[in-house]
Amino acid sequence: MVYLNVFKGTVLRVISELKRYYLNTISFFTIMTMLFYFMVLGVTKFGNPANLGESIQSLAIGYIVWFTFLGTITDLSWTIINEMSIGLIEQAFISPVGPSTIYLFYQFSNFLIMIPFEFLILIVVFKIAGIPLVIPMSFIIALILMMLQGYGIGLILAGITLRFKRTQALLNIAQFAIIGLLLGDYKGIVKYIVPANGYMKILRNLIEGSSLRFSDWIYMISSSLLYIFIGIILFNYFANVVRKRGEISQY
Repeated sequence: MVYLNVFKGTVLRVISELKRYYLNTISFFTIMTMLFYFMVLGVTKFGNPANLGESIQSLAIGYIVWFTFLGTITDLSWTIINEMSIGLIEQAFISPVGPSTIYLFYQFSNFLIMIPFEFLILIVVFKIAGIPLVIPMSFIIALILMMLQGYGIGLILAGITLRFKRTQALLNIAQFAIIGLLLGDYKGIVKYIVPANGYMKILRNLIEGSSLRFSDWIYMISSSLLYIFIGIILFNYFANVVRKRGEISQY
């Protein structure tokens, strides 16, 4: 019952933050949509007409992957930075369930609330790119599994933020480092380790009409579980370190 109450509380918190700061939420999605629109205009104007459709389709999938990871890997870290600044971080550490459970539930709550927003931007981006809006269920499942992988990485970055406090530069670098990861061509076991890259190829193949292979399912499930597992372990480790050192707050 205690954990159910914590989960309900984190869901209500995420909803309250979206309602309270609705202008920020609307502005963010508006800017991201306009950014993609101008990217499509650039491809349309300067791209090669022979492969223009393929270019825009690849651009749309890459943008969706980048946009999804942009929120999932950094949101919890920014939340912790904000709580350290306003003096709320100690409440999580004195809770009977502990900070790891609270922030894990926060990630899951954010995941549930953000799914409709992710698909809203997906529909808008596909519409701009001229991609048919008949999205296969396998595409939706793959996108959800990719979000889970991102939240696992988010737990890792949040743990680092707990320990080292000021990680704004690291978070900003991580947002653009994703682009480099998406452009790489990785083989073997490395493909399972490098985040997002394999998902982009799978999502692009699904839009082109291909079906998921057994190896694709193995990749998606194993990579997402790997990062969730590592994220929980590292976040717990850093939470215990700052508790023992008395370094919970920023100062």
